[in-house]
Amino acid sequence: MTTHVAVTFDIEFDINGTFAAPRTRTPQGAISLTGQPGQPSGLPVILDILDHHGVRATFFVEALQASWFGLEEMGRIVELLSACGHEIQLHLHPAWLIFDKPDWISHIGREPPRAAVHDTLINLSHERVTEIIQRGKAAFVAWGQPEPVALRTGSLFMERHLYSIFRASGLTVSSSVGLGIHQPEDHAMKLFQRPRLLDGVLEIPVSSYIGTDHLLRHKTRLATLIGMGLREQRTWLAQAAAEETPVLVLLSHASEFHKPKSVDGSYQRNTLTERKFEQLCHQLTQSPSLKPVTISEIATTLGDCIESVDTPIVLPREASFLRFLETASHKVLQA
Repeated sequence: MTTHVAVTFDIEFDINGTFAAPRTRTPQGAISLTGQPGQPSGLPVILDILDHHGVRATFFVEALQASWFGLEEMGRIVELLSACGHEIQLHLHPAWLIFDKPDWISHIGREPPRAAVHDTLINLSHERVTEIIQRGKAAFVAWGQPEPVALRTGSLFMERHLYSIFRASGLTVSSSVGLGIHQPEDHAMKLFQRPRLLDGVLEIPVSSYIGTDHLLRHKTRLATLIGMGLREQRTWLAQAAAEETPVLVLLSHASEFHKPKSVDGSYQRNTLTERKFEQLCHQLTQSPSLKPVTISEIATTLGDCIESVDTPIVLPREASFLRFLETASHKVLQA
């Protein structure tokens, strides 16, 4: 059996601590994705690696940051992704809608934003969630893109009642469950990696696995480039193939590939993440038991794995231990 692996990225601008210090900080737009002109980092590096290996990825593009930036700045990013032939779907971080308020500075002074309250769809009314989704879809139309059919919620906050709203809004696929980040209340959503049809929407979870914490105790972890070591990543893919796991979804962000270096706005490339991504794409294209796919390709071609038994991949402790050594040595080298 082939293990189909979806490489996915959440593409979002950086609020940049604006809610904590609104009079001294402002959100960062395209530069937070692409780095300084003449010093490309982040997204340009990602696209170069994908192109080099011939891998097509899925980019979940955040649409609500238009509350601060308008549509044009992210529109140029979308144009670039589209020109490179990648799949583009919808990502929503409701916290950006705070900027809709003319008195947003006073508002956050009275009620400081909290992710679990202000950056989630879970506690909003049916009507408000529908309105937010339609606003996101309208951005895609303005960008000249097909309407999205798949959604990833901000910070992977997800509960069962949202699926019926997604379906009614024309979204038939979700990739919003990530047990390593948020544990939904509904047992049917306790998905480590297998897709499941829930209220008319196919949930294709971001993969979670059993790794370890810093004390080498077992812990449910999300499959991300920044969170996995080189050995963990290789082992995870190899075990998935050996166990005939049909689907894996890996999540990353452009911010995992660089970080602000100084007050002048320059960015420092994260060479460790770049190595992980090069290794990932190489393994996906060179192993006969692995196949890179997009989220929509999973939804249209892998229906036979729905409702199958979902057990997590358990990685050996030594693989996790090597992650700590890699991270420590990388920090020393980049200091």
